[in-house]
Amino acid sequence: MSGKLRVHELAKQLGVTSKELLATLKEQGEFVKTASSTIEPPVVKKMKAHYAKQAGGNDAAEEKKSEAGPKKPPLKKPGQNRAKAAALKPATPKPGAQPKPAGDKPAPGDPKPGAPKPAGGQSAPKPGAPKPAAAKPGAPKPGAPKPAAAKPGAPKPGAPKPAAAKPGAPKPGAPKPGAKGGAPTPGAMPRPVPKPGRPRVANNPFSSNTGGGQRPPRPGGGRPGGGRSGSGQGGPRPGGARQGGGKRPSPADMPAGPSPTQMPSKAAAPGGRGRGGGRGRGGGPGGPRFGGPGGGFRGRGGRRGGTAGAFGRPGGAPGKRRKSKGQKRAEYEEMHKPNVIGGVRLPDGGGKTVRLRQGATLSDLAEKINTEASSLVQALFNLGEMVTATQSVSEDTLQLLGAEINYEVQIVSPEDEDRELLESFDLQFGEDEGGEEALEHRPPVVSVMGHVDHGKTRLLDSIRKANVGRGEAGGITQGIGAYQTEVTLEDRPRKITFLDTPGHEAFTAMRARGAKSTDLAILVVAADDGVMPQTVEAINHAKAAELPIVVAVNKVDKPEAQPDKIRGQLTEYGLVPEEYGGDTMFIDISAKQGTGIDDLLEAVLLTADAALELTANPDMDAQGVAIESHLDRGRGPVSTVIVQRGTLRVGDSIVVGGNFGRVRRMVDEWGNDVEEAGPSRPVQVQGLNGVPGPGDNLLVVDDDRVARQIAAQRDARQRAAMQARRKKRVSLENLDQALKERSQLNLILKGDNAGSVEALEEALLKIEVDDEVQVNIIDRGVGAVTQTNVTLAAASDAIIIGFNVRADGKATEEANAEGVEIRYYSVIYQAIEDVESALKGMLKPIYEERDLGEAEIRQIFKASAVGLIAGCMVTEGKVKRGAKLRLIRDGNVITPDATIESLRREKDDANEVAKGYECGMVLSYPDIQTGDIIQTYEMVEVPRD
Repeated sequence: MSGKLRVHELAKQLGVTSKELLATLKEQGEFVKTASSTIEPPVVKKMKAHYAKQAGGNDAAEEKKSEAGPKKPPLKKPGQNRAKAAALKPATPKPGAQPKPAGDKPAPGDPKPGAPKPAGGQSAPKPGAPKPAAAKPGAPKPGAPKPAAAKPGAPKPGAPKPAAAKPGAPKPGAPKPGAKGGAPTPGAMPRPVPKPGRPRVANNPFSSNTGGGQRPPRPGGGRPGGGRSGSGQGGPRPGGARQGGGKRPSPADMPAGPSPTQMPSKAAAPGGRGRGGGRGRGGGPGGPRFGGPGGGFRGRGGRRGGTAGAFGRPGGAPGKRRKSKGQKRAEYEEMHKPNVIGGVRLPDGGGKTVRLRQGATLSDLAEKINTEASSLVQALFNLGEMVTATQSVSEDTLQLLGAEINYEVQIVSPEDEDRELLESFDLQFGEDEGGEEALEHRPPVVSVMGHVDHGKTRLLDSIRKANVGRGEAGGITQGIGAYQTEVTLEDRPRKITFLDTPGHEAFTAMRARGAKSTDLAILVVAADDGVMPQTVEAINHAKAAELPIVVAVNKVDKPEAQPDKIRGQLTEYGLVPEEYGGDTMFIDISAKQGTGIDDLLEAVLLTADAALELTANPDMDAQGVAIESHLDRGRGPVSTVIVQRGTLRVGDSIVVGGNFGRVRRMVDEWGNDVEEAGPSRPVQVQGLNGVPGPGDNLLVVDDDRVARQIAAQRDARQRAAMQARRKKRVSLENLDQALKERSQLNLILKGDNAGSVEALEEALLKIEVDDEVQVNIIDRGVGAVTQTNVTLAAASDAIIIGFNVRADGKATEEANAEGVEIRYYSVIYQAIEDVESALKGMLKPIYEERDLGEAEIRQIFKASAVGLIAGCMVTEGKVKRGAKLRLIRDGNVITPDATIESLRREKDDANEVAKGYECGMVLSYPDIQTGDIIQTYEMVEVPRD
């Protein structure tokens, strides 16, 4: 699937939601169902190019828009502007205008050195104005307020100033609101200028005067350093009309020129921040900048005394200006903008990681991201999945939903989850056992593995001088047995712990657990049978667990035995004998005759001493693993455990998987009571509240309360994970298929131990007969069949399978009364065969067509009661009443599925008419003609294999 992506993955890469991407795909003609559908590489490339082109177009548009702001519209001819301004120049002051005081008269002088040159045709400054001797460029006359840049055609300084241009005149201070540039803005209604001495903040951003009334002159002269740099300072603007209107400036781009009412302040150096009038930036070689002369919006000059315009705080340079409250709020809302999935608002994760356990529910995810579970349910429904808030959700579904709301969902592995649980109680499984002085040698734990019926149990019988195989149902081992025996090596007694694992193919999980729980493996291969499938599987399990392997070639006493052939076959799997230059020990034995057993045990101990350093601390709290568990009628739950480190004692509070309890009694493989068990010692433990699962870890804790809490949390997590693994989701796409009636064989499994029940369940679930039928295991457990099992089976129409267990008296009576079937088995493959046969019997039948005969229509009769009657001659086979037929005319099939509704021979009704006889038929298809051929057939059920 190189190059393929799912819709939600591509949407995350492109920065869009899955719903938007699905809509785009449909617009492009791509047929994609849901956000979890896979997209082919050409479509992925096509979508990336589409969004890249779209993003490029948006960037170009924004760049063009941003360039259009500073860009000034083309200047009109100066002559036109002057003529228009002269025509609109008021002859007398307006009634509300006040004559400026004498002190406000600016000193006449040359224009500022940095001011832009007037366009051709514009009038130059008046030649008679004397230059001030000590004033800096752009500095106002001491004691006089800074005037705004003189309007084109304005009266001389000192003359009464009109408040605003007459209607029809171009408004000099600001462009037309919303205009993108170009034409000058028409003037607004006249507004009187406030009286002097009453300064106020201007609220009209489109006024030519940004301030209120004028302030009195600053006592003692202006600030040292002069006023702001920018046009309009130090004298009136050179004559000439204003050059065209521009785009309405944003609040951040307000011109920095002072208003007529602003108090004098420090003068900036030439080329400062102030906005110039006309075409360029005022105050020296600062580069061109948009803006009108004088008035309009105030810009941020970095000094006191400025008056804020109607858009809030003044603006400044684009790179250093302070953001307005509206801009900050917009950015904050954009950062915390919730995701909207199908109308449901969900929080944006911002790429955060959320850790969830296996089998987590939407309620768990909602608690992690602080939202409502109902919102997640609705959002998931819009994505095509129907899940309830308390229903366990698969890992793929959680990750899909997390990707939509910008969360990275991480599913914690069962090992990490259990480690975190124990750490919350200040516990740790497999913790440091202390220093080397606290460690002692322990016996090796050896797993006996191999193909079924190759002599594994007989080998252990020979070692233990017992006969376990005789008691096994069918002569095969169906559970793990743990034994410890004592042997003598170099005149020194040594102990070895053996695990006998099943060899049948259904017990793969048991063999894997046996390999993980041991230090060394004995691979038993029959010399007369060779390497078989389970032999190869056992080799793979041992290699995966990194176990040293000792090969026992069994049944060498048989005439057809070929030990050398076994050595050659195992060489292909990496097990090279020592005599061939390898490092694997091969021992020829006969478990039945008892020959070679001592050599095998010696080889096991030598391999363990050479390849392994087997030590453990016997003084710490016990830790181990449950090998097998079962429910005993008199003793309750019994679990066979191997202590891996520490010492287990009677009375200890223990937790094993999702079960807890106190050790009431311990017995060894011989049935003798044991008060304590050290490392590598197998014992049967009684006192648990339930039957642990095979492979569950055993841990000694301080008291029963801690054990109960740990077990409760483990049990809840295991049930949730199992529900998520088994539950098949119903999506909107397969809803119709799910609603169709589908045959299911409901089963309830009961067995003598947990490992056998697990193996039987896995074997039954692997049965594949057809898509129409399936096995559904609704319950499983360890122990005898109870009334509760029968009641559940009656309610769900299930069959109870008992594996090496029986039903008690009341359960049997209730099963007979309710009609519940209970099947008992002692060999696993018999149960598998019966269930497979039952599934085949549930399959829908297959029908095939079988030809009956042909008839030719010779004549057609009409009858008012029945319509047209076909007078026919049977030419082949026979025709039957109610049979299906095909009507053929001129070699073409007219109707393929008509039926014979009535059949008569002369005047009598007939069930069938044979070849060579005439008959009359009434067909379900009325359009018949003379010469038509009638082919009759019937559908026959065919048995399915």
